[in-house]
Amino acid sequence: MDLVKKASRRILIYRLIKWLLVFILTWFYYISFKWNNLYFATLMLILFAYCVAGIVSLILHFFIYAFTSPLLLKGDPEIIKNGIPPNIKVFFFRPIFAKTTYEMETLLTNMRKDILNTLEDNRGNLKFIVIDNTRDLHVREWTRNEIKKLQKEFGEKTVFYFHRNHTCDFFKKVGIYHDALMLLYEGKTKPYNYQDKIWENWTKGTRNPEIPIWDEILGDVRALGLKGSVSDILNGREIEVDKNERIKIAIISDADNYWPKGEVRKLVAKIVHPENKDFIIWQPSIELTNPEEDRFIQLCSWARRMYEFDPVAKWRLFVFSPFYGKGAMQVEGYVREIVKTEWLHPGKSASHDFQEALKAWTVLCEDVYIYEKSFSNKLAELMRVVQWDWGDLETVRRFLFKKFEPGRKTHLFVLLRRLIGIPVYELWLIGMILAWELHRRKIYSLMVLEKPYVLIPLFIGIPLISIIIPKFIAPWVVKKKGKLYQDPLMNINKSWLRIIKEGIIETFVSNLIHKLDLIYRPPAQVKNFLAQIRNRPFVWKTGAMGELETAKMRLWDFYRALKLSTFIGIILLLACIFKIFSGIICFVLSIYIASFLFGPLAIYLTTKPVRK
Repeated sequence: MDLVKKASRRILIYRLIKWLLVFILTWFYYISFKWNNLYFATLMLILFAYCVAGIVSLILHFFIYAFTSPLLLKGDPEIIKNGIPPNIKVFFFRPIFAKTTYEMETLLTNMRKDILNTLEDNRGNLKFIVIDNTRDLHVREWTRNEIKKLQKEFGEKTVFYFHRNHTCDFFKKVGIYHDALMLLYEGKTKPYNYQDKIWENWTKGTRNPEIPIWDEILGDVRALGLKGSVSDILNGREIEVDKNERIKIAIISDADNYWPKGEVRKLVAKIVHPENKDFIIWQPSIELTNPEEDRFIQLCSWARRMYEFDPVAKWRLFVFSPFYGKGAMQVEGYVREIVKTEWLHPGKSASHDFQEALKAWTVLCEDVYIYEKSFSNKLAELMRVVQWDWGDLETVRRFLFKKFEPGRKTHLFVLLRRLIGIPVYELWLIGMILAWELHRRKIYSLMVLEKPYVLIPLFIGIPLISIIIPKFIAPWVVKKKGKLYQDPLMNINKSWLRIIKEGIIETFVSNLIHKLDLIYRPPAQVKNFLAQIRNRPFVWKTGAMGELETAKMRLWDFYRALKLSTFIGIILLLACIFKIFSGIICFVLSIYIASFLFGPLAIYLTTKPVRK
């Protein structure tokens, strides 16, 4: 952890520069007006400072990325060259609660890619395990048949299927992963953790220490280091684990992830290096498998190139990375820090991945990457983001006011900004419009513009810089600096003309579709908050389900699903036509009116395939 200690001076300098810039911008905003109401002035200055702080952070992160070298953790070169030694047991886990065969097919297709890309030559130390909560009998039977096909192809000592008893159906994907780890690491066949009375309201009888966890297993469990039979496990008999053969590294993936050839070797080489023994969770870089499947995904792939400097810069600054739910764990440390301490609250950990990173130190691998699939349309993304907001709200409510290291604390404030950033901006914008219109109509003067020569450059410069740097300069810097891995689907060697073209298109279209967040996310967040304080359970919907629900929507379907924003857009347009608002206010509102009226159309058009 010496790297973390050495970062303290850099972090102090970064914070001083950041808040100095925020103060200067807020001061310019303050002196632009004559404020006639102290309370209103205080509120508006706080809101403005909060809004610009996010932009200042982003710009500083760009300069950190541009003028620093990669922060790479050491790895064993012999493993990278010759493969993972037989004594290092690496188990690939894919937890799932599938409701359709489509979801399970996606998982198994990508697991097969993992096997083909990572399996070493008859070393027997890489295992691929599906851990399943599925209740649908048809899905389960279909899965069973597909698993047997994979076992026929790769062997029963390589491919495994574990199905959890429904009476032990606790904590969904997190719970089943913990149960699988405790079986494979310590031989626990019955519920081990979360048995104290403080958890009774959430466990609801699912952690009965007398009931076996698993009701179906496919595969030769002796190859997993277990000194027992499938029958022993299913009947809840405690079994011994061969410490020389048991799991050392766990690779966890979602259904849509898979590892390119050679990447797992690089990751394992880092995890086992003696200098990295204190690091528990390993987050790889993430690339898209389908960057040009449709226009929306193409826009997302461009945006990733534009903003990928941000998490890298924060990693180099804080020597810490949030965990995004796909990566690797050093099992001994993970069991000690997370599983046995019962760190994750079963009723307040929808965003369990970052909560894990708050306890077990997490690092980013700039030179290792994993593939994932992106959302195919904005509506599917919006549905999923609302669920992420639920988890972020739980995390913020539990941990924001607790003491953490700078990297962890900073990401908690990032989550807070995701939750309140839009409402704060909306409140500031409404305050500006209200004050302007009250003064124009000579009803009440909250503030009076005194120095337009200060305000106009400020209001033009801040948005302009926040667009130009990430969307036009950052892709060029990424091109010049290069990437630390070669992804055949990644195109960073773009001409200036192409960078400019993509930046203009992405800016225009993203404003049309992402401004809809202003309408739909705040009410959803209020709904999430009310549900949480009433202790309502979290209902998880997989990304695949969201894709299925929105896959064949027509233009009218998008307008019907997003009718509230369309209605608000019409009201604002009429207010401008009938001169309820002044010309300058209508000019400011024009980008929002365009989004509310034409956003559903833009979403529909971006579902179309990319023209080759």
